[in-house]
Amino acid sequence: MMPKVTVVVPVFNVEKYLHQCIESLLNQTYRNLEIILVDDGSTDNSGTICDKYRQKDHRIKVIHKCNQGLGFARNSGMKETTSDYITFMDSDDYADEDMIEELMRPIIDENADTVIGGFKKVNDEKKILFIDSYNKKTYINDAVYNDFFIRILGSSPGNHDFVRMSVWNSIYSMKIIKEHDIVFPSERIMISEDLIFGAVYYKYARVVSVISSSKYNYRYNTTSLSEKYRANKFQLVNDLYLEMKKRITNTFERQEEADNRLKTMYLIQLRNCIGQENISGKNISEKINSVKKMCENDLVRHIIETYPYDNLSYKQKIFIDLIKRQRCRLLLLLLKVMY
Repeated sequence: MMPKVTVVVPVFNVEKYLHQCIESLLNQTYRNLEIILVDDGSTDNSGTICDKYRQKDHRIKVIHKCNQGLGFARNSGMKETTSDYITFMDSDDYADEDMIEELMRPIIDENADTVIGGFKKVNDEKKILFIDSYNKKTYINDAVYNDFFIRILGSSPGNHDFVRMSVWNSIYSMKIIKEHDIVFPSERIMISEDLIFGAVYYKYARVVSVISSSKYNYRYNTTSLSEKYRANKFQLVNDLYLEMKKRITNTFERQEEADNRLKTMYLIQLRNCIGQENISGKNISEKINSVKKMCENDLVRHIIETYPYDNLSYKQKIFIDLIKRQRCRLLLLLLKVMY
C-alpha cells in the first residue's frame, strides 16, 4: 500500500477560495491522503465549509481553534497527523491533480525522505503569472545541508540559484519532525516561519530530492499577508536575519558563502520593506523619513559595507549605491518603477 500523506491546510476567512482548495485535494490522483483543515478562528463561513466537507469525505479532519496565526495552525495540524509524510497548503491556493503523486514518486522509488517541487503563481482567472521550477537533483547526507539548504538561505551574489523555502510545495518526513520536535514559530514574531522550520529540519534530512515539476498553484492575492503593508516589517526582517545568523554560524563547510547568501536574502527583504512604503498611505515626507531610518540602521550599514557586490547586475548595484548615499526619494521611485 502506498504511504499515507497528510495535507495540513490552515484556514482563516477564505470562503471565496476554500472550495477550490479542498476540491483540488479531494481530486488528487494519489488517493491515500489525510486532509486536516485547521480553522484558525475564522469569522466568515470558512469553518462551516470545512465541516461540510468533513461529512462528505472520510479523509478529512477538521480542527477549530482560536486565531493564533499560520505557524501555530500548522503545528495544530501536525499534532493530529497519522501519516508518515506531510505537506502543507495555504487555503487560498490549489493543486494540480497529480501534485502529491509527483512529490511522492522519489520517496517511493528512490527512498527519499524529503521532496521539493516548484510552483506556479496564478491569478483568480487561473492565468499563470510566473513559473518557479528547478532542475532535478538529489542531495544525500551532508550535501543536504551544505549544498541544498545553503541555497535556501539566498542566491550567491550575482547568481540566481536560490531555492524558495516554502513548505507548501514539498513533502516532509513525519519521522524526522517527531524525533526532533520540529515546529513552526509564529509568523507574527518570525516573518519567515518556513525558514526557521527548514533551518532545523534540514540538519536531519538524509535524502532530499528536488523535482522539476511545478504542480502547486500559488494565488496572487493582494489581500494576503504577504501583499499588505506591514508597519513592523522592517523590524521583523532584522529579527529574522539576526536569528538565522545565530543559527547558521559555524555550521557550513563553506561558511563565508552561507553568510553572503543570507545577506542576499536580507537585501531582497530590505528592498521589499522600502518598496512597501509606496503603498503605506503616508505622505511623501513620511515615506522619505521611513526609508531614511532604514538606510541609517546599523544592521543595514553593516551588510551594505560587507556585501561582495562586484558580480551584481547594474540594477542591483544602483540599489545598494542609493542606500549607501541615502537617496531616499530615488529609492522610492526606483522600486515603484522597477518592482
